[in-house]
Parts: sequence; structure tokens; C-alpha cells
Amino acid sequence: MEELIRIVKRELKITWNDEDTDAEIEALVSDAVPTMNFKLGIKEEDSDYLSPGQERRLFLNYCRYVRNNCVEEFDSRYLNDILQLRSKYEVKYAKDSEKIQ
Repeated sequence: MEELIRIVKRELKITWNDEDTDAEIEALVSDAVPTMNFKLGIKEEDSDYLSPGQERRLFLNYCRYVRNNCVEEFDSRYLNDILQLRSKYEVKYAKDSEKIQ
């Protein structure tokens, strides 16, 4: 979680150290992970917002919207990306369940 918080702070251009700001970003990231997992249909054990890619970019954008108090605009702005990633994980999990049977 520490690394993810560091990446989010860098993305949000937070270059100072302040106890209140650090607590705010830590809470933001803690809430954002399960929220994005739900939006994208990702199982908790498969979520990886540290690795470069569409998932991380969308996660960072979500954090930016939350920080700027406009999270209600996120879904409509990024609907296409959300649907693409949701489809990716639906296919992955369907293939995984076929292997089990």
C-alpha cells in the first residue's frame, strides 16, 4: 500500500510532507482500491494498480477525481475504459472457471 500511496501522491503533484495530507491520501487510496475493483469486476487477489497499464492509469484518474471533489463525473468520463477492463476480467474469469470444470 505504501508504494501505491507514493505513486498517487506523485500523480497528484503532492511534493510536501504533511501529516493531514498523508492521512487524506492514505484514506483515499484505501477506499479507491475496493471501489475500482468493484467497478472493473476485479477480484481482490487480482487487483494490481502498481503495474503500468490501463488499470493503473484509470486508478490514478479515479484518485484525481476524488481529490478534486468531482468523483460523480468519473464514471461518465471514463465509461469506455471501465467497460473495456470489465470485459477483460469477465473473459479472464470465464476462462478460469472453464479450467476448473
